[in-house]
Amino acid sequence: MAPRPRSKGNKGLPQNLYMDARRGTYRYRRPTDGKWFQFGTDRIKAIDAAKQLNLTFMQGSDLVAKVNGAVTDQFADFLDYYERDVLPPRELAKGTLDLYAVRFRQFRKAFDGQAVDQITTRMVAELLDSLTPRSANQARALLVDVFKHAIAKGLCPDNPAENTLLKIEKKQRKRHTIEGLKAIRAKAPAWLQNAIDLALITAQRRTDILAMRFDDVRDGYLYVVQQKTSKASDAAWIRFAVTPQLQAVLSRCRDNVPSPFLIHRRPERKRQKQAEQKEHWTKVEERYLTRAFKEARDLAGCYAEWTDEEQPGFHEIRALSLHLYRKAGKDGQKIAGHASEEMTKNYQRDHAEVVWSEAVPDLDIAEIAG
Repeated sequence: MAPRPRSKGNKGLPQNLYMDARRGTYRYRRPTDGKWFQFGTDRIKAIDAAKQLNLTFMQGSDLVAKVNGAVTDQFADFLDYYERDVLPPRELAKGTLDLYAVRFRQFRKAFDGQAVDQITTRMVAELLDSLTPRSANQARALLVDVFKHAIAKGLCPDNPAENTLLKIEKKQRKRHTIEGLKAIRAKAPAWLQNAIDLALITAQRRTDILAMRFDDVRDGYLYVVQQKTSKASDAAWIRFAVTPQLQAVLSRCRDNVPSPFLIHRRPERKRQKQAEQKEHWTKVEERYLTRAFKEARDLAGCYAEWTDEEQPGFHEIRALSLHLYRKAGKDGQKIAGHASEEMTKNYQRDHAEVVWSEAVPDLDIAEIAG
């Protein structure tokens, strides 16, 4: 609600203080969220209060509070605590932590210099409005959890993020066609072709495909622990029978590059710092896979009539795989690792006694892989 136009009685009043000429009363509009407060009829008291409040909203007010002995808990400091002490016990996947790191940078920038209890719903809403619907919903969910922990510590009275609304996400990315993925694969380097084939055969996510190792293949099975859901459901524990179709892909993964990972590459330049941060110098990082797939897709020009937002990425191979399994009359549920009523044993027992869900990856991908 916009403030009323200033009348002659408003002349000489500090910023954010207004006079209601009809009633002869003063009211203050809080600049952070636009909320109004009645200040009564005493002009001098209203002016003094408004000046003090305006000072608190000025940049550097936190420094003034320190001098006056009012200690505030900075949001940035609490976020450090949340990252250091709250997240590690959850044993989240690396991809999730990387996404959180992006969100934390956005939070620190948006709420720079703010105390935990000074952050309002309006501030959170302004941050969320600056993001895409999907990113906004991710940021909102994370902020809700952050403030829940802040409330539990007595640092703020309510959860400003919880009062915001979820955004409506309209899925823009389209799905791969057989012809399109075939064209992309033809432009891809050998290691990326193997990754595409594994994604088609196993319907697994990018993270899990890049984590597959040669020593995961034993006793006629490829053993996979889905990193995204391994803490929540037994469906994360899958062993794939090494069918002729899967064996053909596994055989192509063996080359003259010594690596423990099925999907690997020899870097053009082996940088010491990057090598130290990896499990192995040949391991392909998720971001590199995404970038390489986009380059192959651009070279193929197979979806030229689609917008950038509609272009399907590596992740969408999973959807095509499940579609092809269904089309062939096969059960894609176990392939993907979706939970079912029978898949409860690992959830009920200690994981020292793992019960593997068995899947038969026998999709014929010759039409795409040749």
